[in-house]
Amino acid sequence: MSSFNPTVLQEMLEKAQDQNLCPNRIWQACSHIKDWPSKQSTLQEILGGMFPKEALRHEDHSACSIDFCEFSSRNFTAVQQYHEPRTCESSSGQARKNHKRKGACFPLKNLFSDNKLIRAIHSDECTAWALDGFTILKYPRPFMAISHVWSDGTGAGPWPSKQVNDCVYGYFRRLARQFQCEGIWWDTVCVPQDRDARSKALSIMHRNYEDARVTLVHDRFLRNLPFAGPDSACLAIILSSWFTRGWTALELAKSRKVKVVFKDSIQDLDKHILDKAQEGNFAAKAIKDLRRDQLSDVEDLLATLGPRYTSWLKDRATIAGLLAAGVRQIFLIYLMQVHN
Repeated sequence: MSSFNPTVLQEMLEKAQDQNLCPNRIWQACSHIKDWPSKQSTLQEILGGMFPKEALRHEDHSACSIDFCEFSSRNFTAVQQYHEPRTCESSSGQARKNHKRKGACFPLKNLFSDNKLIRAIHSDECTAWALDGFTILKYPRPFMAISHVWSDGTGAGPWPSKQVNDCVYGYFRRLARQFQCEGIWWDTVCVPQDRDARSKALSIMHRNYEDARVTLVHDRFLRNLPFAGPDSACLAIILSSWFTRGWTALELAKSRKVKVVFKDSIQDLDKHILDKAQEGNFAAKAIKDLRRDQLSDVEDLLATLGPRYTSWLKDRATIAGLLAAGVRQIFLIYLMQVHN
């Protein structure tokens, strides 16, 4: 059995950078494997053609190293919202006309009222929007929760509060209807700006994913990859930006049903991916450990949040508290360890 060879490791991670892959993200994925020969084999599979090379790339990770992802440490709250071309092209309304005439998308306006959200938050009511964007959905009417990363351009961006690209919202609305949902919970339009209401909304963030009929995982890295079977899908998921964020770890743990968007299809995380992955698949185990939502000690909590990033440092304590809800002692020990 081969032993650990740092020279081989260095060469392989340099190759990863040449292919526009983040060495830290590659290594974090392989950290779930216990023995070096398996790590080496997995690295070779990732770099040697397991995925289409034109699709497998991490954008703007040139400053990352094996022990630090510079890209993930940035604040993504002001990233410009991305354009969903297929929605604009298939639209017969104003969105298509605007894009054809000016080559740009325009935000939806006069929807997603902050005042309505504030009233709902303080009344301890659901904050998912009905698909029209005018009314708050009444629980238990079915809604789709969106689990995403702001670095993809699905956050608020530079638009004024609660204004989102027509084409992006149209895309999510179409998928919500596909899953027989009457509303959408998307933090970009469902978390109010008012300081007190926002603080309360973040403290009960997990409820939105617990109550949703389905959670949609939207990550543009995954959307660029075709679904190539459950084992490859598991590896792709843990290599994605979505799997490196603190909030999405909480969302994965709390969701009842999860759908993942790939380039050519939308797959049920449990039925189509995890349940069909080969026994012993390390990537599947890493995902399942979060899906079980069972933290038994502080080591579990540190292992979950240690390699993950948030735009705001204070969010880590909030996420830890929600993940360890019901096990207060674990949370208190976690706080002592991270602040020492």
